[in-house]
Amino acid sequence: MAIVKFELDVDDLLESFEELEDPRSQTNRKHPLPSVLMIAVMGVLAGNGGPTGIAAWANDKAEWLQSILDLPHGIPRKDVFRRVLIALNPEAFQSCFHTWTSGFAEDAWKSTGVGRPILSVDGKRPVAATIRPKE
Repeated sequence: MAIVKFELDVDDLLESFEELEDPRSQTNRKHPLPSVLMIAVMGVLAGNGGPTGIAAWANDKAEWLQSILDLPHGIPRKDVFRRVLIALNPEAFQSCFHTWTSGFAEDAWKSTGVGRPILSVDGKRPVAATIRPKE
């Protein structure tokens, strides 16, 4: 079976998280919340669990992440991921995440014609996606 590809837009995920309230105090907002969440989501989708794994993955992908995200102070450390993920409202995060996944599932269907596409992050499934840098 041939691989049908479509692109995920970074801005779609970032926009999905815009409505989330940043739980950090003003003095602890060195890294933009949407960028922290984007890295966390991508890190988990890439098979990394927990703040330490996410931070390690992000450091391995630092050059690429800095080309697609707003990271004025570089890659956040594991403590940033831990604090943000603990402090987030889980229901609000779930709602935003659902909005994003519903949107890209619809885009994948329109692009590929596959009713229930399988998003592949390893290239071993019929439908694969790449993440396009924000413009």
